[in-house]
Amino acid sequence: MAGRLISGMQLDAPLSHILHARGILTAKDVLCKPETELMELLDLPLSRIRDVIFQTSIDACPPYRSALALKEERESEEGFGHLPTHLMDIDSALLGGIPFGAITEVVGPAGFGKTQLCLMLCVNAALQKEYGGLDGSVIYYDSEHKFHPGRMAEIAQSRFPHVFSDLNNLRKLATSILVYHPHSLDEFISSLDGLENILIEKKVRLLIVDSIAALLQRWTRKPISEAWASSSDNEVNVAKSNLINVRAHEFGCSSMGWLTSSERYLAEAFRIPILVTNQVRISSNSRFSVSRHNEDADTMVHDPELQLTAALGPSWAHSVNIRIILESIGGQRFLKIAKSPLSPVTVHPYKVTNRGLELIGRDNYTCGGDIMQIHIDDDNIHGSGEWEV
Repeated sequence: MAGRLISGMQLDAPLSHILHARGILTAKDVLCKPETELMELLDLPLSRIRDVIFQTSIDACPPYRSALALKEERESEEGFGHLPTHLMDIDSALLGGIPFGAITEVVGPAGFGKTQLCLMLCVNAALQKEYGGLDGSVIYYDSEHKFHPGRMAEIAQSRFPHVFSDLNNLRKLATSILVYHPHSLDEFISSLDGLENILIEKKVRLLIVDSIAALLQRWTRKPISEAWASSSDNEVNVAKSNLINVRAHEFGCSSMGWLTSSERYLAEAFRIPILVTNQVRISSNSRFSVSRHNEDADTMVHDPELQLTAALGPSWAHSVNIRIILESIGGQRFLKIAKSPLSPVTVHPYKVTNRGLELIGRDNYTCGGDIMQIHIDDDNIHGSGEWEV
């Protein structure tokens, strides 16, 4: 809460203008300065300075509330505090859908439907309330330039033809999605600093970052299929993978903490769901010769030591409230709710259609072994050249 902006606090307007003019923009700027320094900066008496500190402390650190008060507040929210996915089994498992006030991560390899799910949720958030939506705006950070308005319109018209056959409703949907293209991590962080007013003015009901890994790992971009093309490069590739993991850990111990705390503050303070997508990487204890062509036969040699996991490491993994994994086993794709305070681990087969992601059947599937491990068929691996090492 230390990063909360002064402009969003319960201070009178003249005082807020003075603080802004003196470069005091956040709660931390007020609370970390001695009273005497604030008196000199603001040219105010000590009693007034103490009032400012007291009010800032209250706004930055809100008082406790009982469990009953929290329960009643959640029940009074739209959708009981959830953005429905309109995927029946997923909404059932998550007690209503993507929860407000939390960070939900969708992780999976390229081409498995992460952006498709984001576009579906854009439609659901902007959809009128009478049709099960939130009737709000969406902020969409598109760091990989994968947002496609035409595809979003196709999903909207396929899922809700009775609503979006009307071109005026389709136009309203398009104007409700605010797309940003941050080209660097610094640019993304700077935009977060000024986001509070936009969330209020535009009645934002969903914030999407697609993808967080692209912002943090641009310098590590290398296709997995290229890394596996030649076994003679294994030592170099393993060394590179280990270096990536070390750098990601170093980043996670510094800037990532600030980034996730800012996202969490926005989610909690404005009671909106935040959805982030993440990429996969090869675990540092896996060999890069996992799958390659046999010189003597046109067959694939599979190494059981292959371990795929979410990028960005454990520091990031602990910061998200819900982790949804997209994977494939035996040629079938599955959506796995791997981490959630609301649900046990559940696995659901799905396919990507003109409606976005669609679940297949109502069969129950169990998940053995490490639930955070990401399973991917060899054919899918070699069919993609965009995954992160």
